[in-house]
Amino acid sequence: MSNALVKVLKFGGSSVGSVESLGRVVSIIKGETAACRPVVVVSALSGVTDLLVQLVDSADPETLIAKLAKRHIDMAEAVLDQRRRYTYLHTISGILEGLRDRCHRSADPFRTDGILATGELLSAPLVAGLLTQEGNVAQAIDARKLVVTRARDTGEDHEVDFVQTEIRIAAWFSDLSRFVLPIVTGYVASDEHGNTTVLGRGGSDYTASLFAAGINAAKFDRWTDVDGLYTADPNKVKGAGKFLFLLLEDASSWNESSALGMHAEAFTPVLEACIPVHVRSTRFPQGDGTLILPRLLPGRIERDSRRQLAHANHSIQDGPSIDKHLTSS
Repeated sequence: MSNALVKVLKFGGSSVGSVESLGRVVSIIKGETAACRPVVVVSALSGVTDLLVQLVDSADPETLIAKLAKRHIDMAEAVLDQRRRYTYLHTISGILEGLRDRCHRSADPFRTDGILATGELLSAPLVAGLLTQEGNVAQAIDARKLVVTRARDTGEDHEVDFVQTEIRIAAWFSDLSRFVLPIVTGYVASDEHGNTTVLGRGGSDYTASLFAAGINAAKFDRWTDVDGLYTADPNKVKGAGKFLFLLLEDASSWNESSALGMHAEAFTPVLEACIPVHVRSTRFPQGDGTLILPRLLPGRIERDSRRQLAHANHSIQDGPSIDKHLTSS
């Protein structure tokens, strides 16, 4: 049964990349906690993944690691109080040491993925620390323990194991205290042996979609710096038209042709789970954005509403009688 109070909120790199934008994110999340139970997915700070790409083949990794450390330390000093800053710096010191070690593992087949995963591992505890400082009980969640990948049949790259991923996410959420605000690392995963893997560019959207399906969320809000989806990049094309509504099936097909610049599989889990997606702007949170609705959503709404009404009337029974009761209503 869908929990109408659960939503997945995803924030990209530009949304968590500066002190000002982080402040907007915190305000949005705090507002959502008053109305629903959010699960938050975050990307690396803007520009960090590009830096990590450089690090993969760098002959001078120490310089880039120092730059990476400074970026996060400066951000922590700007937004966290002394106690939470100390906790955050202690956390990332271990992550950076692991990064340094991985850079020297030239024979490790998972070296590149391990390096590229570092950005989200650094950003999630920063956002969680700031939200805790603002009065929430926030916890950084390492998605590598929940999102499972496997080698493709071609032997190249990895793909998500949907069955194992859904089982793990559902079990995790079932055990999670409703008073804890989870801040999940986007983009990162692991294979069945625990080796770190990544989901590819735009992978944080894919992570959020997987979590929305895994917890059967009522909605997936994709927060970015543009108020919805447009016929072209509104920053580059004057007069680009904005979509107020789209069918999720159409948006998925459009995205697969790379027209949206999102991960090719970003809509697949929510499409199969019949979960609406709302593209919204952190710069203009009161805006309409673009609401992307599955074609079969009315059927899901009716089914879930009947189940909730039956539960409210204390008339749900175990086993097949549930469906019998609903169809006879």
